[in-house]
Amino acid sequence: MANHASAVKAARQSVKHRESNIIVRSRFKTAIKKLRAATVAKYDSKTAAKTVLDPMMNDVQRLLMKAAAKNIIKKETASRQVSRLNIAIHKALA
Repeated sequence: MANHASAVKAARQSVKHRESNIIVRSRFKTAIKKLRAATVAKYDSKTAAKTVLDPMMNDVQRLLMKAAAKNIIKKETASRQVSRLNIAIHKALA
């Protein structure tokens, strides 16, 4: 256990930050899973698929870049995931 007041406060902050980071990480991982499932799903037309996939991709990209800005994940990792998801969407629309 921490002995100094500053160390006690740092330990409290660490717990709060960890909980917040877990929430953010869970949120973007869930969004990625939903987008991956949506790319595999069957649609009547390309326009129907596009109307479903585009807003989902925007949401995932926003969540990933926010996580990268907060140093929860690295910026390069976020960019790589966005790139791979874009490729998956283009293959699904082809």
